[in-house]
Amino acid sequence: MLCGAGLTEIASAALAEPRIAGRLTLVWIGGPEYPGRALPPPHGTPLEYNLSIDPAAARAVFNRTQLPLWQVPRNAYRQVLLPYSQLLTKVRPRGKLGAYLAASVESLMVRLPQYQLNIGETYILGDSPLVLLTALQSSFEADPSSSEYTVELAPRLGAQGTYVYNPAGRPIRVYQRLDTALLLNDFFAKLELSSFRP
Repeated sequence: MLCGAGLTEIASAALAEPRIAGRLTLVWIGGPEYPGRALPPPHGTPLEYNLSIDPAAARAVFNRTQLPLWQVPRNAYRQVLLPYSQLLTKVRPRGKLGAYLAASVESLMVRLPQYQLNIGETYILGDSPLVLLTALQSSFEADPSSSEYTVELAPRLGAQGTYVYNPAGRPIRVYQRLDTALLLNDFFAKLELSSFRP
């Protein structure tokens, strides 16, 4: 099960029917950096964005379920950077879809300054690791073999969304390094292929 935002529906389903934990693996883009593994970004929000959508649901998934979990925390999903130069040269020229995607990012770039924000020369494609970790697995002994993870004991989530060490936590994958070259090159190639269609 893939989740690139809050965990509301996942928590509701897992609490209503705990047996689903034996039938799926949750791949979640979200959560702050793990202490000792990575530092938060300078001036970063204390509560990571996807976790902040529904902190109670995140606490339920971590603290009250046995869902197998592959987590892509903020330090990992922030690695997927699309330079504006590639938006112009590899995305925009690729048919209607490429033009639409480029215009969507550019409209965001125009709106952000009113909030004293500037995304600069890159845009974070932070939910894209969902594709990398599922659709782009190795063909033999299927696994997202080109990205790196550590196995951690699932922490408890505290009231403020911080990790609390839990020696009884279930083992979870926590991705630390993503194969962004595979992800972006696949994206560019698929856009190019789609632009050849009538």
